[in-house]
Amino acid sequence: MAALGLRVKRGCSYHGLALNVAMDLEPFARINPCGYSGLAVTQLKDLGIELDVDHVAQQWLPFFAERLNYMIRSELDV
Repeated sequence: MAALGLRVKRGCSYHGLALNVAMDLEPFARINPCGYSGLAVTQLKDLGIELDVDHVAQQWLPFFAERLNYMIRSELDV
């Protein structure tokens, strides 16, 4: 339901994070997720957790930012 990605190319690191909340998972059937053939992909909705993406982001982002010791700033803080 979540994936972390990291790539280093020409001395630069690229990273990403995905959390599947409620989406069409069909495209994952056409690829090898995380490089693994036949890897099952799931989402919160399939586990009976009925939340929308905005709600998950509002709850999850501060939690994640705190663990990275990152201060979230709003556009008004700039």
